[in-house]
Amino acid sequence: MALAFIFVVLFTRISIKHINKKMLKDNITPPLWNKGVGAPFYAMAIFFKRSRLPTPLFDGRFIAKHARPVDKVLAFLHLFTMAGLTISVFTAMYLDTV
Repeated sequence: MALAFIFVVLFTRISIKHINKKMLKDNITPPLWNKGVGAPFYAMAIFFKRSRLPTPLFDGRFIAKHARPVDKVLAFLHLFTMAGLTISVFTAMYLDTV
């Protein structure tokens, strides 16, 4: 659990901050709703082409365009630890009811 929180903070502070700066240089405003809760959307846009499709709330094409190799590593670690945290929480909930 602590590892998941560490990677959320690192991904937000390093990668998302960098990507947002690059998007602003290209005259593209980052999503207004992203106040720290958009980390999974950014990470998924880096890895999955389907997440890069433009939607009214989010345009992932620019995120993948500006992602550096370190951003890809942090995005992977973020997704991996969040998936592990989710699985462990649901497993604990299930075992608690049994």
